[in-house]
Amino acid sequence: MLAAADLTGWWVGYALGAAIVLVVAVLLILIILTARGIATAAEDATRLLAETRDHTEVLWQLATTKQVAADLLDGATQARRALGG
Repeated sequence: MLAAADLTGWWVGYALGAAIVLVVAVLLILIILTARGIATAAEDATRLLAETRDHTEVLWQLATTKQVAADLLDGATQARRALGG
């Protein structure tokens, strides 16, 4: 009878250990899946940011375009005055 009581403790210990290992494994799998989801979202965000940069790159040239248009207008105004108009 004494030996059976000692073995019951071992079985309870094994069961608790297995439960803990199972919980840790499940948590680890959830962490890995979450990390993969974050990596996918980061890749999508990087791709979308690159597309946005490509589509808005011309806005950085707006000041230059404005200056060229002003120069063309000044030149046209001077030519008109020179022709008496």
